[in-house]
Amino acid sequence: MIRGDSSEYELLKKWCETTPVFSPRERFYSCEIGVREGLGSKIIMDSFRERIQGTPYIHFAVDPYGNLEYQHYDNTGAYTCDYTDAMYEQMMKDFESYPMFYFTKMTDIEFMNQYTNIDYFNFVHFDGPHMTKDVITESVWFANKSVKGTRFIFDDYPKYDMPFISKILEKYGFKTIEAGKNKICLERNES
Repeated sequence: MIRGDSSEYELLKKWCETTPVFSPRERFYSCEIGVREGLGSKIIMDSFRERIQGTPYIHFAVDPYGNLEYQHYDNTGAYTCDYTDAMYEQMMKDFESYPMFYFTKMTDIEFMNQYTNIDYFNFVHFDGPHMTKDVITESVWFANKSVKGTRFIFDDYPKYDMPFISKILEKYGFKTIEAGKNKICLERNES
């Protein structure tokens, strides 16, 4: 059974199911930064694969695993979480039947440095580092690779400066669609 470590997965599912799937592009790209056991990626892929039949679909999943020590939040020091090799191996087994699943075992920064050739993303779930500066870096990188209708979902948004991040994303045409207690959805409304 694929599990998650957060809440409001019903909102993630709802926001996936209502994301505009029309794209002038020839592919549909989704991404999740911070996979852990994979529930977020499962919800995203299950929601889109039926709706975009006939359109090539790739879901990028980004997580370094390896029990790295790093600062997770603005107001804490560095510490190690339990992202074990066993968790990684189980997650990979769980997604064997998902042909659109493209896992990148690396940090968010490594992903952004290596995948510069991807022109756009239709849907991004930010559930990796939860420090404001890291979420800003990710948000701006993905905003530069967004199209009209792209949705950004931020997990644990009360733990960082989401009002500031939202203000930055307004410059790229993003507006808040809906917010729960733990997750928030923004959509790009301008070309």
